[in-house]
Amino acid sequence: MRLDIVCKNKHRSPSLIYVGIAAMLPLLTHAADGLTDLDILSGGLGSAAYAVSADGSVAVGFSADRAFRWTQAGGMVALGVLNGGDFSIAYGVSADGSVVVGSADDGFASNGIRAFRWTQAGGMVSLGDLNGGDFSQAFGVSADGSVVVGNADDGFAGNASRAFRWTQAGGMVSLGDLNGGDFSQASGVSADGSVVVGSAFDGSAGNDSRAFRWTQAGGMVSLGNLNGGDNSYGFGVSADGGTVVGLASDGSAGNASRAFRWTQTEGMTSLGVLNGGDFSMGLGVSGDGNVVVGLATDGSNGNTSRAFRWTHTGGMQSVEQWLAANGVTVASGIGTQSANATNADGSVVVGTLENSHAFLARVSTVGNGMIDLVDFNRTLYGSGYTHVQANAQSDLIMHGLHGNPMSGLLTQGHYNVWVAGDWGRQDHATNDADIGSGEIGAAYALTDDIMFKLALGRTYSHQDSLYGGETNVRGTYVAPELIVGIPNTSLKFSVSGYFNDGDASIKRGYLNAGTPVISSGNPDASASALRLRLDWLNAYRNGNLSLSPYASFTWLDSHIDGYTETGGGFPVQWNRRNEHTTQARLGMDSSYGLNDRVKLLGRIEAVHGMDGHSSNASGTILGLSSFELSGMNYRQNWLRAGTDVEARIDPGTASLMVNGTTENYGSSYWIYASYRLTF
Repeated sequence: MRLDIVCKNKHRSPSLIYVGIAAMLPLLTHAADGLTDLDILSGGLGSAAYAVSADGSVAVGFSADRAFRWTQAGGMVALGVLNGGDFSIAYGVSADGSVVVGSADDGFASNGIRAFRWTQAGGMVSLGDLNGGDFSQAFGVSADGSVVVGNADDGFAGNASRAFRWTQAGGMVSLGDLNGGDFSQASGVSADGSVVVGSAFDGSAGNDSRAFRWTQAGGMVSLGNLNGGDNSYGFGVSADGGTVVGLASDGSAGNASRAFRWTQTEGMTSLGVLNGGDFSMGLGVSGDGNVVVGLATDGSNGNTSRAFRWTHTGGMQSVEQWLAANGVTVASGIGTQSANATNADGSVVVGTLENSHAFLARVSTVGNGMIDLVDFNRTLYGSGYTHVQANAQSDLIMHGLHGNPMSGLLTQGHYNVWVAGDWGRQDHATNDADIGSGEIGAAYALTDDIMFKLALGRTYSHQDSLYGGETNVRGTYVAPELIVGIPNTSLKFSVSGYFNDGDASIKRGYLNAGTPVISSGNPDASASALRLRLDWLNAYRNGNLSLSPYASFTWLDSHIDGYTETGGGFPVQWNRRNEHTTQARLGMDSSYGLNDRVKLLGRIEAVHGMDGHSSNASGTILGLSSFELSGMNYRQNWLRAGTDVEARIDPGTASLMVNGTTENYGSSYWIYASYRLTF
């Protein structure tokens, strides 16, 4: 049986290109190191990821006719095209994610397809052709990015396809054919670049396909067949090049397709089937060569495709069975489809779920379980904006409880005391919370033009998140304020401060193998703020109506200390988070006296935020990889309006105010209440 492994149509489907066997294997929908559902590029209908860096922080693939490189911090970024060509696709990435390889239409070669190598510094660079041939594409790259492998049309062999190995010093070099066969293709390379594996038509076997292993010393060597079967294909290789995995027709099973593992001492060995299923395929191998992962049909579940993990001692298990054997219950509503890669010791497996989301499963000293990466990322964002939540508390104090410094002005020698509180709602798509504060305070007028205030209070906020998670931030604050009248004018200048010390209780909910779990932490939290404000008191009067314009400038800062979560199967170590925002406000206060005991107050305010987004949040999923979450976008211009009733209720004065904003990063709407005694 022969398979046409090469596709040169530039409008090809990416899932058909990689090793080109999807026509025979409809279950294979993702490449050997692929992760999907990262996002799509603008104008695209979908995306597919084909390779991931060693720590999982960089993924590469294809979307909207462009190769992309994805990171948690930067999202999906197109790598462009080759010399003005139409199309590019990425297949491989180096261990640290800095080098990307693939193929692209080359504008300098009449849009012929060329293998490329991309770096941040050099961009997308063509690796050229093979002895003047028409076509080349790259599939694999060594750990340090210095060796690239793939296949290319060889001009010295009548444009027959040949596996190649590329280095900066030697350029693109053909690895030849297999016993005179007319096709070869390299699919993987060892960590140091010295061993190349792939598939080739074997001239000594009627041009049937054979997995091969190539070294500089031995050249291209067939790994043979499986128990006399027709074909074999090599897909993955261990770090030292000593173990090869792939797919082969098993002659002892009527040429049914079986995953295989090959070593020099054992030769090609079938890994069998999953619970009596009829198909299996090896896609990845651990760095030490002892663990193989792939996909297989599960005979105990109607031959549904399942991700498998194989070891010498345990044989072939579905990922679900592997987890269950290590104390993890996989919920009935979640199922794996394929396992695409594993780490150095095989303790971590990545692949694709039935919902087409990427998954990560592990058994480790840090924690056991399986997460849907798309869903898990959402839970990180849910806990990643605690610093914004803390900043919103500061904003509520400065522009809520202390939003009207002209209230309760005193003459020389007098003082007042008050009790006040705010409750509000912070409504954002990514950050909804209840938020509030309460305080007691006192003020004293040193002169008719100089007045000092001091308040002591408590703040709180509560935010619910996915899967039973929640974030609570509480603190104790002190808020000093100085008001100075400018002599012989109606202008009042005020300086307001705010200092808050508290803590946060953060419970991050997520699904571990489909079951809700909690990882939690209790970091310290602190915040500070400073506001400068100028009021033109009673700039306009008409009977019982007065208008007082004002302008202010406010700096807000909050800090959430770094902490490490406990509990759950995938706890996170969070780095310290800091948030800094600056606001400029122009507004008008109005006052209308209904009688000698009741006044109606109003406020309209235009606000400009100097910051377009919040700061990033970063950390490390323990035992896995680091991440960085981009900040939430801020709307920089908004309006605020409020209405207040102030009434004399002996022996003091009570006030009740309702406020709302069009949108901002603090409270969306809130209620303020106070009671003040003057002496």
